[in-house]
Amino acid sequence: MSTVTTDGSYPSDAVVYSLEGKTLKLNTAEDVKQYVDEIIATKDLTEIRLSGNTFGVEAGRAIAHALKNRHSLRIASLSDMFTGRLRNEIPLVLEALAEALEDKVNLVELDLSDNAFGPAGAEPLQRLLINNRNIQVLRLNNNGLGIEGARLIAEALVTAAEKNKAEERKSALRVVVAGRNRMESKGIQHLCKAFEAHGESLREIRMPQNSIRPEGIQVLMEALAACKNLEHLDLQDNTFTDVGSRSLAKVLPTWEKLRILHVGDCLLSASGSRAVLEALTPGHLNLERLHLAFNEMDSEGAGYVAGMLLNKKNLVAIELNGNAFDPEGDAVRDIKRVLLGHGHEEALDELDEMEWEEEEEEEEAEEEEEEEKVPSEGEGDDEVSRLTAALSEKLKV
Repeated sequence: MSTVTTDGSYPSDAVVYSLEGKTLKLNTAEDVKQYVDEIIATKDLTEIRLSGNTFGVEAGRAIAHALKNRHSLRIASLSDMFTGRLRNEIPLVLEALAEALEDKVNLVELDLSDNAFGPAGAEPLQRLLINNRNIQVLRLNNNGLGIEGARLIAEALVTAAEKNKAEERKSALRVVVAGRNRMESKGIQHLCKAFEAHGESLREIRMPQNSIRPEGIQVLMEALAACKNLEHLDLQDNTFTDVGSRSLAKVLPTWEKLRILHVGDCLLSASGSRAVLEALTPGHLNLERLHLAFNEMDSEGAGYVAGMLLNKKNLVAIELNGNAFDPEGDAVRDIKRVLLGHGHEEALDELDEMEWEEEEEEEEAEEEEEEEKVPSEGEGDDEVSRLTAALSEKLKV
C-alpha cells in the first residue's frame, strides 16, 4: 500500500491527470468523452485532479466509470467540482465516485472540500469510508455538513474502525480536515466517537470555524486524549472560554509530539490563556507554531509566554495579536529576547491590533476625570473656607 506523510509529500513516481482550475462546465457524457479517454489511456495513474470545474450527473458518472480500473490511484482531488449544480444532483455523482473508489487499495488521500453537498452528500460517502480503509488523509472542508452530516461521517468512520478491529488491522487514518461545516457542539460530539476510535493513528485534526461552544470543546478534548500521537490541532474561531481552555490545558500533556497548535480567535479568556500556557511550559519540545491571537490574554498571561518559550527551540511562529496586554511592555521584550536566543527573532507576529492600548487610554481618562471630581486632602477645607468667606461678604452688604 502507498504511504503519505502529513506534510503532503508523495513518492516521486507520481503520474498525474489534471483538469484543475479549467472552469469547465461539463453536463453530459459526451462533454467529458475526451477526458474519459485520456484517463483510461493514462498508464499507472496515481493522482486525479478535477477541482475547479463543475460536473453534472452524466458527466460525473462517466468520469467515475473511467476511474473504476485505475487501481494505482493514490490521490483523488475532487474539491470544488459542483458549482451551480442542484442539491439533488450532487449525491448522485458522489455515489458513482464512491463506487469507483471503494476498492482502491492504494488510495491514501481524498479531498472533497468546497463542495456544498450537506448531509445528502455525506450519505453516499459512508459506503466509501467504510469499505476503503486505506485512506490516510480525509479532507471535508466547507461542505455544509451540519450536525446531521457530521453524524453520518462519524458513523461511517466508527464502523470502519470496528471492521479494522475485527480483522486485527490498524487504522490508516492520519489526517482529518473538516472546518467550516457548521457542526456546532452536537455535531462535534458525534465526531468525537470517530476520533476516539481512530485515536492511535490520528496525527492531524483541523476543525476551524465550526461554531463549537465550550461544552462541545470540553467533550472534544476528552475524546482527543485518545490521540496520543497528535501533531497538529487546529480549532481556530470556535468558542472555548475558561471551561474549554482548562479542558485543553488538561489534555495538552498527552500530546508530546505536538508541532502545531492553532486556537486563535477562540476566546480562551484571561485565566484560560494562562492555564494553556502553563500546560505548554514543561514539555512540547517539538512545538513549531503556536496561534493564540484574539483570546483576551492579559498582561499577567503575557508574562507566562517567555517562560513557556525557553525550551521551545524549534518554534518558528507565535501569534499573540489582538490580546489585551501592552505590545511594548516587559512581557513582549522578554518574549523577543528568548526568540532571539533561539535564532527565531522573526517568529512573533505584528502586535498591531492589541486591545490593551484602547483600554489603557480609557482607564487613564477615567482616572483623570475622577481626580478632577474628587478633591485631594486639604483642598476640600480650602473650598469650604472660600464659600464661607463669600457668604460673609454678602451678609455684610
